Amino acid sequence: MATDTRHRILRALRDMLARSGNGSVTLEAVAAEAGVSKGGLLYHFPSKSALYLGLLADVRDTVAAEMAEAVARSGAARGFLEYSEPVEDGEEGFFTSLIAAVRTGQNSENDESDAQAAQLLADIFRAWEQPMRDAVTDPVQAENIRLVGFGLYFAALTGLPPVDPAVLAALFDRLVAGQH
Repeated sequence: MATDTRHRILRALRDMLARSGNGSVTLEAVAAEAGVSKGGLLYHFPSKSALYLGLLADVRDTVAAEMAEAVARSGAARGFLEYSEPVEDGEEGFFTSLIAAVRTGQNSENDESDAQAAQLLADIFRAWEQPMRDAVTDPVQAENIRLVGFGLYFAALTGLPPVDPAVLAALFDRLVAGQH
């Protein structure tokens, strides 16, 4: 039950960030969105900072699991690139808001929490790219793949027009064919 409540609270925070950005986040609003009392929220997350840190850790774990699936399905390099493609579920708004909250220190009450949040954010990106870096032995090729993937993802986060699917498929093929 506690794990379910914790998950509902993190889901509520995630949904609020996707819908309205960081400015909408208060402990009271998250508790209401999750259908728990403020005391119930504080039992799992004793501060707003702890709430954001919990969400970052959850995102890190999700990215690691999804990358493992992508690698098993498509190989490390193509899996990394495919994971870069945006999804149509509000992910852009959520992650943009989460990054903004972490980078501006709006999520924490102290410098230690800011440092933990920055480290978790770095861990998220490391979980995304590490399987590809482990598989692609040419460091220049690995960097090309990483930069293309991150560029696609950040272009989607900022609302830039998507790349033509045929061009994107050809780009992925060319990058993956060049791996060693």
